Amino acid sequence: FSLAKCAFRDARTTLIFVRLVERMRRAVAHEYGLPLSTVTPMQTFVSCFQGAKDKQGGLHSDESTHREFHYSAVLYLSTRQVDFEGGSFAFSDAPEAADPPQAVGTSRVLTPLSPSKGSAVVFSSGWENMHEVEPLVSGTRFAVPSFFSTCPVIPHDPPANDAEIADELWRTLLFPKTAGDQRQFMNKWHSLLAPGR
Repeated sequence: FSLAKCAFRDARTTLIFVRLVERMRRAVAHEYGLPLSTVTPMQTFVSCFQGAKDKQGGLHSDESTHREFHYSAVLYLSTRQVDFEGGSFAFSDAPEAADPPQAVGTSRVLTPLSPSKGSAVVFSSGWENMHEVEPLVSGTRFAVPSFFSTCPVIPHDPPANDAEIADELWRTLLFPKTAGDQRQFMNKWHSLLAPGR
């Protein structure tokens, strides 16, 4: 897998990338007990943060920024304390129950996860999973964030049969015309792999 080739739209590398996203889609369906046919990839990309020069987003939930994101997955392509320093993924959790209960508005506790190459984190995208990426101190952090929906609005007419789907996939893969072609590619890929068609 070559990140450099992704930028040049190398077909083999793109297909490997799509297989990775498909594995994450299947992990989401398995983890949450969802029928695979109901989990649709909405957006995925390779993120690259370098040292202190790139700023990561603050505390957020993915669904609050994109309402069609219901499940999120992040596949790590580099390892903390090997390829980069800092840059942990951290969930914002409620403090442990106190006796008596703490007052509303008490600060939350960040629970960091230390990324390592090949590992992934899968979670629902709503407010229950507020998270952030801690600042990167040095090195380069590569990851593949992917976002999935259980009730997408598909912006194209679904292809009629497998041959039409395959033709459209290859056309989109080999001759992309716009930045939106990646989303179209993912939707067509989902159409091809959806069980029970």
